[in-house]
Amino acid sequence: MVETDKIILRKTKLENIEKILAFEENNNQFVQQYSFAEHKEVLEKESHLSVFESKSNLLIGFVILAGVFSSDKIIEFRRIVISKKGFGYGKETVQLVKKICFEDYKANKIWLDVYTNNERAIKLYKSMGFIEEGLESTEKSRTLLIMSITNNSITINQ
Repeated sequence: MVETDKIILRKTKLENIEKILAFEENNNQFVQQYSFAEHKEVLEKESHLSVFESKSNLLIGFVILAGVFSSDKIIEFRRIVISKKGFGYGKETVQLVKKICFEDYKANKIWLDVYTNNERAIKLYKSMGFIEEGLESTEKSRTLLIMSITNNSITINQ
C-alpha cells in the first residue's frame, strides 16, 4: 500500500473487479475492455492496483502494470482508469506509479500507449515527464502514441 493525502493504492482484490469492469465500460473510448477472467489473470501474474479516495475510502479507479518481474526492468504502464475526474486523482496516481516502478521494482523505464484522441491523458503524461517515442496504428484504425520515461530522466515528485 502507498498513499498520498488524496489517494491510496492497494493490491486489487477479486471482489473489486466487478466495479473495475464498470469503470472500464464508462471509459471505453480510451481503454480496452478486459473480461473478469482477464483481470483475474492480471491479479495473479502482474501488478493490479486499486485506487481509493483517502477521505472516503471509496474505490475510484485502478492501474495495471505489466512486466514488473521482467529481467530488463522495463515496465508497461498498461492501464489507468480514474472514475472521478477533475480532482487531481489521476496526477496523484501517476506520481505513485512512478514511485512504485522506480523505487520498489527498480525499473529502468516505464512505457505506455495512449490513444491520440485522449488529449487530457497525453497532457498529464507530458506534465509528469513522459516523452513521445512514436505512433502505432491499431487494428480498429485508431492511433496510439507511445510514451516513456526513464529512471535517470525524472524526479519522482514531478
